[in-house]
Amino acid sequence: MVGRTGSIASAVAAWALLCGCASDQRGGPDNPEPDEEDVDSEADSGDDTDVDGGDNEPPEIDVPDPQQVDEGATLRLTLSASDPEGAAVRLHVTGLPPGARWYAERDELVFQPDFIQGGDAWEVEITADDGDARATASFTIAVNDTIQPPAPELLSSESHDGYTRLALRQRTDEWLDSPGNAGRGFMAYVTGPTGDVPPASRPVRIMLHGYDSWPSSSGWEGEYRIMPHDPENTYWWGYAETLPERAPAISVPEYTQRRILHLLEWTLDTFPGADPARVYVEGASMGGAGAMTLGLLHARHVAWVEASIGQAIPRNHRPLRIEQLSTLWGAPEQNLPDEAGPTARPVWDAGDLTRALLESAEARDQFLYTKHGKDDPIIHFGALVHASPATGRTLLDALQEARAGHYAIWDEGGHGEPDPLLGDRWWQQGWNPIFDDTSYLRRDLAFPAFSSSSLDDDPGDGEGNGAQAWDESSGFAGAIDVAGDTGWNGDIAGAYNRFLRWDARALVDTIDGFEVPLRALNGEGAPAPAPGYPTLGDRVDGELPVTVDVTPRRVQAFRCQPGERVRWRFGEDEGEVTADADGSVTVPGLELDVEWTTLTLERAD
Repeated sequence: MVGRTGSIASAVAAWALLCGCASDQRGGPDNPEPDEEDVDSEADSGDDTDVDGGDNEPPEIDVPDPQQVDEGATLRLTLSASDPEGAAVRLHVTGLPPGARWYAERDELVFQPDFIQGGDAWEVEITADDGDARATASFTIAVNDTIQPPAPELLSSESHDGYTRLALRQRTDEWLDSPGNAGRGFMAYVTGPTGDVPPASRPVRIMLHGYDSWPSSSGWEGEYRIMPHDPENTYWWGYAETLPERAPAISVPEYTQRRILHLLEWTLDTFPGADPARVYVEGASMGGAGAMTLGLLHARHVAWVEASIGQAIPRNHRPLRIEQLSTLWGAPEQNLPDEAGPTARPVWDAGDLTRALLESAEARDQFLYTKHGKDDPIIHFGALVHASPATGRTLLDALQEARAGHYAIWDEGGHGEPDPLLGDRWWQQGWNPIFDDTSYLRRDLAFPAFSSSSLDDDPGDGEGNGAQAWDESSGFAGAIDVAGDTGWNGDIAGAYNRFLRWDARALVDTIDGFEVPLRALNGEGAPAPAPGYPTLGDRVDGELPVTVDVTPRRVQAFRCQPGERVRWRFGEDEGEVTADADGSVTVPGLELDVEWTTLTLERAD
């Protein structure tokens, strides 16, 4: 990477000594590593294709010069093409950097790289189509590495069975820390497989600990792990820039989030075997809140979020937690901004993930797994079913309305304790979309987001059922070891989007069309253990076929204009839908059964 310092080189050398890894920088289809001369070279003038084989002259693309943009700055680039015969020309763009958006309705590319994208470059391809002929051209976008926090310091290394553990110190500066704290160090651990690891062959797992806890230091040969520390219990967000000299004031930057991302950048730069397209983040309690926050607000870097018993709406925390966080963020009524500048918002709303889902196209491209317990007395069940004061939506409402990828589970468990009747992980037979061979997720691969499934259970509306009195801290929670005594209304246990799968191996995503096989899962499991409870494992709970709405997310090529008409086919069914205001396409009411059926989309105009 451009601009990396000697301490990274020292860590690379230490790792290479232990595991025989090469010290190549990361690359791949999403972020090739060009030489300086490649970034500054003339743009590729491209190829011309007559799609009908006639005499029509293809469009002429106005090829941009190579583009450079600083970290944190915004690149706005309007693309254009003309047709010799005067026909209307449609532009398509592929190969975009993570986080970049293509606004097809106005032919504008917008990209604001964050501070861990510096030193990377991408080749972006333009396709111009006049309806009869096409032309292609390409140009590069390079990000200047203008924000360079100190590299982590390698403290020690230990060899274990199949993996090696590195202990690191994150020395801060005024980007990773408040000015009065800058220069201190935070502990962190990174583990990875020992031996020769093929490039980009292992996923990266970010593990966020809970309140008043120490980071894990676990490892496994099948993945790289990043385990940072949040000793001040900032809920993996950050704290006021005025600390520690004076009470919270001015702004509350996401210092803690930045430290996580800085470790991710270091890991991807240091270890060629780490796959930047298969980064996932997990956590429980405070770690669950942090995982959701990182995964939705920085979705360009994260393929999947696995969050348990976490609060997604900071203003809905219990009184004790609001009091504690107020010492770091300022009180909710102070409305301190999260940053300086025109895009700032009150910090207590900046981390409101219902807002992120409704406002951010990047967040809507995420796939979020959540698990909550109705007898959790610490982060009570209202975390799932109570509305945000800012948006008026619950987390489940926002996920459904935004049509983001999600798989939401609840039962009568506590704050980590399993349901007293159903037990732990009762809802499936071990599906993990990072490691699954069929229904898998990558940051650079489209997937179908499901919503409004006919098999969805009822979590309730956040009110009581009369079994327990309301408590400001524990809500309507009952005794953790007593089955059926919860005071929350709705189904005791259930799920959203259970039993729904897709075949990522057969997914087709081109500028002309989109295809993905879908099915309902009815596999190994057991019947419900008692009336009013769900089935166990992968045994379907309800009648098939399941009716569900499907929205392609993370689309790489089949990007639509708002209002564009799209034809769909699914088995013997077919129809036409209109793209939403952000260009996303939802096909409602598909009937999925146990056999694979392919959903096909193509442009109707």
